[in-house]
Amino acid sequence: EIYLIGKGPSSSHTIGPRKASLKFLAASGGAASFRVTLYGSLAATGKGHLTDVAIRDVLEPKGHVEFVWRPSEVLPFHPNAMRFEALDSAGATICEQVIYSTGGGSIVTEGEAPDQSEDIYEISNMTDLMNWCNTTGKTYWEYAAEHEQSDLWTYLSIVWKVMKQSIANGLANEGVLPGPLNLRRKAASYYIRSHDYKDVLRTRGQIFAYALAVSEENASGGTIVTAPTCGSCGVVPSVLYHLQK
Repeated sequence: EIYLIGKGPSSSHTIGPRKASLKFLAASGGAASFRVTLYGSLAATGKGHLTDVAIRDVLEPKGHVEFVWRPSEVLPFHPNAMRFEALDSAGATICEQVIYSTGGGSIVTEGEAPDQSEDIYEISNMTDLMNWCNTTGKTYWEYAAEHEQSDLWTYLSIVWKVMKQSIANGLANEGVLPGPLNLRRKAASYYIRSHDYKDVLRTRGQIFAYALAVSEENASGGTIVTAPTCGSCGVVPSVLYHLQK
């Protein structure tokens, strides 16, 4: 739940809608086209957050996608709401679902019970966890290993590969980020400049460049790992990558 792999720049506005699109597509066989109505926050800031791009990437290979934007209309359950409609060749609705993007990439379908997260960790604050480590002689990762499922390390190895790839992509890509501000990517130039610094400043410059590389990938709709959100996705990979190197 903390380390989700998905497209930036927003857990709520891109990862959630993409997941919702995949769910609706699986239930809408035979559609000639689609109509997607975005409500509330998704409609108000969706274009800036590439919500339409995330949805179109999933649905458009199966048919044309029409978007309806209703920023002033908020559905009762949650402000991030989407109505998916599958249309036949005459434009008649053959299937529809209302799906909410409730934060962190999670979705809830109207009429279905929301998924409940399993509370697997007994300790809920760092002080108690440190005391546990001091008492048992074990470390943080051993506490996680005792409570998580056996596929923990397999999943984290995938997460780590995606994190490193997002750094590599961010350092390789230049140009202007999407959106009306015309912000230029800077990670590559900061990284190159860091090689001229002495040791301490070089370390700081490279850590900053790694973090910025991931953030710029996120801002451009690239694949990143939430840690725990899209907005903070650059910090963990930059520190871990620096430590590895």
